Amino acid sequence: MNTTMNRRGRRTSLTENGMIRLGLFKRLPCEIRDVSPGGARIVTPEGATLPEQFVMHMPQFKRPRTCIRRWQCGREIGVEFKTD
Repeated sequence: MNTTMNRRGRRTSLTENGMIRLGLFKRLPCEIRDVSPGGARIVTPEGATLPEQFVMHMPQFKRPRTCIRRWQCGREIGVEFKTD
């Protein structure tokens, strides 16, 4: 299966730190491995669990992005940016 066919845009590899907001006061650091206009691949700390939908702050974007968890393999998670 060619996963590049399902992508909404070209992915750019990088290593940046992001912050996931889980509720009003809880934050979870993450590492952003690549990003595209439609989503990102992130790595979370060992043992972290994410809900299906969450908000993530990334240095590449001025505003936080609402993310939908699309796949997970160990600590790596693929997210789609929700469009309003």
